[in-house]
Amino acid sequence: MQTQDAISLFAQFFQKSLPLFPSRAEAAVFGSELEKLKSDRFRYTLSVDAMILISHMIEDAAAQSQRPVQLHVCFQYLSRLQDQYERYSGLTPKLEGLWLYAVSDDRLPNWKKMTFIDLAGHPFVDYWFVIAYGAGVSMTLLAEEKKTELRQKITERVYEGLYTFDEQIAYKVLSLLHMNFPDKVPVPIPPELL
Repeated sequence: MQTQDAISLFAQFFQKSLPLFPSRAEAAVFGSELEKLKSDRFRYTLSVDAMILISHMIEDAAAQSQRPVQLHVCFQYLSRLQDQYERYSGLTPKLEGLWLYAVSDDRLPNWKKMTFIDLAGHPFVDYWFVIAYGAGVSMTLLAEEKKTELRQKITERVYEGLYTFDEQIAYKVLSLLHMNFPDKVPVPIPPELL
């Protein structure tokens, strides 16, 4: 499949999936107990702080799993990884593998079990995602950075997206990532075979 078709499929999947999830306000993320978030599913418009909170929850679940877990993370730009560098240095050895997606605007970490996907010139640079996928763990945070009127009214980055523990959603997103980066992202194992 040509890259443009694969990119288009990803965008279509994202836009069609959003209405399937109940809407939540940012206050619900900060007001909820983290345990409840682990079994919730919702769409949202969130600040960077709320996105980090949910991202850390997914990363922690992946690191604490007793079974192999893959973690796919888009930082958009490597420079945004710097605040999380120490966290990921400790996290990466606990994973089956880490796929790091970003524009290479800063130094690239040299972590074992890491595959880097450079997003320079790729439309995926507009997305923030964290996907933990493995037997017993399936969590997906998928959001698009809003650069329209909403972004112009405030100074901080804002994201619209969805969060789910649905293993079929994680499988579909990973399949679309494989279609876009077939040499870097392996074909995901179907959930029923995990």
